[in-house]
Amino acid sequence: MQAGKLRHQVTLEWWGKSERTDSGATPSEWQPGTTVWAEVEQLRGRTLFAAQEANAETTARIRLRYRADIAAATGKTLRLRHGDITYQLEGRPIDMGGRRRELELMCHEWV
Repeated sequence: MQAGKLRHQVTLEWWGKSERTDSGATPSEWQPGTTVWAEVEQLRGRTLFAAQEANAETTARIRLRYRADIAAATGKTLRLRHGDITYQLEGRPIDMGGRRRELELMCHEWV
């Protein structure tokens, strides 16, 4: 992976419990995580998950350096924020070449 392509800053947001409220409840919400350098490539194309029988619009491909926490993430536990746009993962991150150097995330805009 060429470092020069990683020119966008992306903030990771994790789904988890927040601080306890006055009533004693611990609500779940998106918690901001670290900010990493990534390559955000805007795409326009439709993908079909035949096994799930669901259509989704792929709007971006995000590439970044390998991180074990991201590699194990799913769209239900991780989302990414780039500027004003929030991206939701489609499926699981892809370990490019299986060498634990680069991850590719197929995403769509969070609505």
